Amino acid sequence: MVRFLSLLIIAAALVIGGATAFCSSTVSTQRRSHRLPPPNLQARRQHNEEPEDVIPSFHRRSLLASTFAAAYYSCCFPSSADAVIELTQPSTNLRPRSKLIDSIFADQMATGMTDYEKEVEKYKAELFQKLFNSIGGENSSGTSIPVIVEVGMGTFPNAKYYAQALSSSTIELKGLDIVGVDPNSSMSSYAQDNARLYGLSSSLRTVNGVAEDLPFADGSVDAIVTTLTLCSVLDQTKALSEIRRVLKPNGGKFLFWEHVLSEDNKTLALQQTLLNPVQTFSADGCHLNRRTGMNIQKVFDGKVDLNYMTLEGKWVIAPTTFGIATV
Repeated sequence: MVRFLSLLIIAAALVIGGATAFCSSTVSTQRRSHRLPPPNLQARRQHNEEPEDVIPSFHRRSLLASTFAAAYYSCCFPSSADAVIELTQPSTNLRPRSKLIDSIFADQMATGMTDYEKEVEKYKAELFQKLFNSIGGENSSGTSIPVIVEVGMGTFPNAKYYAQALSSSTIELKGLDIVGVDPNSSMSSYAQDNARLYGLSSSLRTVNGVAEDLPFADGSVDAIVTTLTLCSVLDQTKALSEIRRVLKPNGGKFLFWEHVLSEDNKTLALQQTLLNPVQTFSADGCHLNRRTGMNIQKVFDGKVDLNYMTLEGKWVIAPTTFGIATV
C-alpha cells in the first residue's frame, strides 16, 4: 500500500510538473525570462579566457538584443542609487535548506518561466508603472531615491519592469535603492545578472531572509513588492504584518501579484485543493489554495486596489490576485 501511494504521488507530481516549478523559495519564485550563459562560459569570462562557441547561432540575435537593452537602460534613466536604507539584525528564523536543491530550484526559476512571464507581461508592466508614479519625493534620508524591497525576489524577473517604469515615471527620481530578500541564496547570482541586464546592478542588494522577519526598521521602506511569493511563506498573516510594519506610514505602497484559490470555478478550486499537498512538497512550500487577496485586505484595513483574473492556459496557478495596497 505504501509503495502504491508513493507511485500515485509521483504520478501526480509528473502530471502537474508544469505547475510545480512556479513558485519561489520563500516566499516564492520570481521569474526570469532571459537564459544565462552556461557556468563554464561565465568562469572563462571571469578569467579573461577566450570562451568556446557554446551559444547556438539562433540565440545570438537574442543576445545582441539583450546587450542593446542593457546599454539603453543604463543611459536613458537616472543613475543607479547608492544604498540608502540600513539593514537591521539579519533574520534568525531561516529554515535549514539543501544547497543542492536550492541550486536546482534557482536554475529552474531562471530558465523555466518564459511562457508565464510573456503571459503576464502587460499586466505587470502597468502595475509597476502605477507604483512608480505614486512614489517619490524626499525620504527620511533627505534624498529622492525611493527604497523598494522585493520579498521573495528569486531570480529578479521583474528587473525590466523597474527599468521601464523608472524611465517613464511621472515623478523625477534620482535612482533606486532596491533590496531583494530571499531564503534561497542560490537565487542571488541570477538576480544580480538580471539587474545588470537592465542597468540596475548598482541599485540592487540581496540579503538572505524570510518574509516573516524582515531586516528593516519600522516605517523605513517606501514600497514592497511580492510576485508569486505569498503562496510559499510559512505564515501569510505574519508576513503581511511584517510588510506593513516596515512600510512608511501615510503612503507606503505594497505591490502584489499572487496566484490564489479560484474564486469563480468550483471544479478548479477542488483540483487546487486536492493537488495542494503534492505542490507544497515538490515546489518548496508553494500552496495552491490560499485566499491571499482577502488576507491583504484584512491586514491593510481595506486600503487596497484589488484585482482578480484567471490567466489562460495556466491551470492550477491561473487564478491571480494583484494590485497595490497603501498604508
